[in-house]
Amino acid sequence: MKVKKRDGNVQPFSMDKIKLTLERVSDELNQPFTGGDLRLITREIEKEINKTEKEIINSSEIKKIVIEALERLSFKQIAKAYEEFNKK
Repeated sequence: MKVKKRDGNVQPFSMDKIKLTLERVSDELNQPFTGGDLRLITREIEKEINKTEKEIINSSEIKKIVIEALERLSFKQIAKAYEEFNKK
């Protein structure tokens, strides 16, 4: 699967990039994720991304999936911070 960035570039999808951003955001809030939290969240995100069955997915769609997964898993404050982080 590939990701189409806001600037139009297309690159391979990387869950590691999402994980790194989530770790940064949770650390900034002084609410670091446990390893179990990260595994649960990344599994949920990958499941939802795979459901789209797209070969190329927009980064904005991935962002929406990440935020929805965080909210569904009761990480609402981190979801809000993630949304703000990705506006930069």
